[in-house]
Amino acid sequence: MSEELAVRMIGITKRFPGVIANDNVDFELRTGEIHVLLGENGAGKTTLMNILIGLYTKDSGEIYVWGRKVEILSPQDALRLGIYMVPQTPKLVRSMTVLENIVIGLKKAGIILPTRRAKKWIEDIAKSYYVLVDIDAPVYRLSASEQKRVEILKALVRHAKILIFDEITATLSPSEKADMFKFMRKFARSGGSIVFVTHKIGEVFEIGDRVTIMRKGKVVGTFDVSEVTADRLTELMFGRRIVVDVPHERAIPRDVALKVEDLWVEDDGFQSVRGISFSLRFGEILGVAGIAGNGQRELIEAIVGIRKPSRGRIYVNTNGKLMDITDKPTGWRIKNGLSYIPEDRIRYGIVPGMSVAENLLLGFQGCGEIVNSFVIRWDYVRSWADNIIRRYGIVAPSVDAPVRHLSGGNIQKLIVARELERKPRIIVAFNPTLGLDVRSMKYVWEILVRMKQKGVAILLVSEDLDEIFRLSDRILVMSEGEVRGIFDREEADINIVGRLMSRAK
Repeated sequence: MSEELAVRMIGITKRFPGVIANDNVDFELRTGEIHVLLGENGAGKTTLMNILIGLYTKDSGEIYVWGRKVEILSPQDALRLGIYMVPQTPKLVRSMTVLENIVIGLKKAGIILPTRRAKKWIEDIAKSYYVLVDIDAPVYRLSASEQKRVEILKALVRHAKILIFDEITATLSPSEKADMFKFMRKFARSGGSIVFVTHKIGEVFEIGDRVTIMRKGKVVGTFDVSEVTADRLTELMFGRRIVVDVPHERAIPRDVALKVEDLWVEDDGFQSVRGISFSLRFGEILGVAGIAGNGQRELIEAIVGIRKPSRGRIYVNTNGKLMDITDKPTGWRIKNGLSYIPEDRIRYGIVPGMSVAENLLLGFQGCGEIVNSFVIRWDYVRSWADNIIRRYGIVAPSVDAPVRHLSGGNIQKLIVARELERKPRIIVAFNPTLGLDVRSMKYVWEILVRMKQKGVAILLVSEDLDEIFRLSDRILVMSEGEVRGIFDREEADINIVGRLMSRAK
């Protein structure tokens, strides 16, 4: 790691209506360094990086790149300086292939290659940096983690020297995370510089050279990683120590709430779900463990009504009897007690251009307290939304602010809050703590356990094995679209579950 500065940001301030997102922030990135930017949801980390890549313009302050003062007014300006951000939510054209997504814009950059040569060039880069993905696959068939790898390849073929990773490990399995960290170390050793944005304190020690901590829009400290402890980072991040301890009570056997029987689900001509059967009881959390891209998304979309299965049946308990809902629309399922926390929060969870209050209102429009003579009572809605924001700890300028101005973690908290406020009988939760800091994650875990204790049935699909083992009463392991095993939590072995997830016999 060199002492030469790749980036220097001095006195950066950025205001949004009702909030100062960055308050006189100083930040430095050295050449060959992996610099962790740590903070809870809404601390200002992503805003600062969005200024560096030209998505936002600063209100005041100065930016230097490679020692030269610059004005970055667009992502194109940033890319010309060698800066590229791999976002929380990849921005790819879903109908196009990986190769097509990567080469978009290369002609403008002066790089013109025949398709076969371009493919070989990109595959060579992918192998040398441990960033493996099917170049010919359409993007809509890729998992969230695979789409992030495509974003990395887009940066590499454009010769980026400063990479920003925004919560990059959120949807990665342990082995995928290890591969990602291999890439990061190799990139830094080759003279590149990395800003690694995270709220996970453990990752600071896994990958960081230095760490800068932000709280409430301000920098509260910068340290060499070797000079700081986890307890000290927690105190700087939250102002106090946070203990993550969620008590587990064994589920009391109750009636079956959801039953899936010999379910097959097709995706673009490929059977992504292959003959899956299981049942979920009221007052139980059934955890579904699996590496991204092994049929979990298609299974969940069939259960909530987004995708029609090609074979098999889905039943829910209605008035004490199992009712076949295989052909029922999503709206019917929601009205009859099913809540859904989606994996892709931007695509399925919110309407970005609408306000915080309007996004919380989605699905509640028919409630008597909210609608009077077919007219929405907006004064009531704002007060109701403000109460939800405070109870769930959502950081937002106001209930009238566009939801797109919220951090990724706070968008996730909004979705969780809205779905739990429906008072559901069955919750389908797909990576519910994705992108959340430790305090918010603990809060969501406690809510799910509390809902279970009230008799709610919870299907928890997560790529975070720690989350699965902490919360689940039973664990179902998926691989290649099939059930590899179902275990009681007390009998489950994390090593066996991990091997089954990775298709090992």
